[in-house]
Amino acid sequence: MDFRAWATLLIFAASLTLIAKGKLKAATSTLLGASLMVITGLISGEEAVASIDHNTIGLLVGMMIIVGILSKSGLFQFMAVKAIKITKGNAVLIFWIISLLTATLSAFLDNVTTVLLVTPVVLSLCDLISMNPMPLLFAELFASNIGGTATLIGDPPNMIIGSVAGFSFNDFIMTATPVSLIVLAAVTELVALYYKREIKADPAASGRLKDVDESKLIVNRPLMIKSVIIIFFVLLGFILCRMINVEASTVALTGAGLLLAISYADETTIIHNDIEWPTLIYFISLFVMGGALRVTGVIDRMAHLLIVILAGNPLLMLLGILWISGITCMFVNNIAYTTIFVRVVQAMATAAHIPAAPLFWALAFGACLGGNGTYFGAAANAVVVDFAAKEGMPVSFGSFCRLGVRAVLLSLVIASIGLVVIGWPVISK
Repeated sequence: MDFRAWATLLIFAASLTLIAKGKLKAATSTLLGASLMVITGLISGEEAVASIDHNTIGLLVGMMIIVGILSKSGLFQFMAVKAIKITKGNAVLIFWIISLLTATLSAFLDNVTTVLLVTPVVLSLCDLISMNPMPLLFAELFASNIGGTATLIGDPPNMIIGSVAGFSFNDFIMTATPVSLIVLAAVTELVALYYKREIKADPAASGRLKDVDESKLIVNRPLMIKSVIIIFFVLLGFILCRMINVEASTVALTGAGLLLAISYADETTIIHNDIEWPTLIYFISLFVMGGALRVTGVIDRMAHLLIVILAGNPLLMLLGILWISGITCMFVNNIAYTTIFVRVVQAMATAAHIPAAPLFWALAFGACLGGNGTYFGAAANAVVVDFAAKEGMPVSFGSFCRLGVRAVLLSLVIASIGLVVIGWPVISK
């Protein structure tokens, strides 16, 4: 690599290190790193703007506005009390239901949308039964990424891989969904064991809620009805967006604009208080740094090195792509990574004269599951962490990694077994 590539890699690593050591907040550190890359000419202003995933940013803004307005109606508190009554305050049952619900939603919706809808319910629920929300928040964010792995529309990397590989929705259901379900069960149990002393509810609090009329928690019924109608059409838009050739961000922002108009909400308050600006700055800066890694050739160099190391041994290629993708995507945005590496995988299969399909599945599992390792890995992670910080429960980089890295390693072990069962008979012919 030349000097520009090494300089880009050094700034990127320094930015992550400052966050990991708690010297700077994530938004500040990534903004500083991205600014340095542009100022020093490692990436031009035009390239920096082009590298930003505007669809992700627009989706975040739109859904933050919608959820912010909906929260004013009291619906989240209503849903929390209803969940407690149905489960009779059983903390373990609530924990598993949240994980399964989040994974199911994420299989069909964007992960960010899912956590923006589920997290307020989780926080309200835990507040009512005097339970530490961290076990549920970690189970939720892990489940959002695992659920997104299961289907073609669940996570952007799957859409990219499906387009290049020619995988259909049914191909993902037959291949990725069974592996994802096993991973979900294992990772949820991992979180349960990690927080085994924390997954408990206050019996007295649960008992008191038996006599609560949850319908009275809806403080603004007209607002709730308007919000639910808008959310229904927004979710329908997400499902149909590929068919109607409209970006998910357009759907979310249109829904947000309509809801602001018909709810007569104070737009200044909503935009100031309910849009998580540090999260947006963090992602914009991260996209710019990822673009710099691409334009200076760092990612291409890594790709060529991967071909040299793994070419010639089909089993090593299969597992190597999975593990390298999983570990890399703990720190690098998985959309940018997949965009580059989907072509690398194609070239590797051609060079080794083996079917490409198993290698594409390895890339899909690695890119999606690796996002659980740190809050750099997936947009959903940063959103949940910001929610926790807003509630007075900051999550440090180290504390996230202590559980996140374990979740990724467990996920990749299970995915490795699945890939050998699914892929080895194909590539060994």
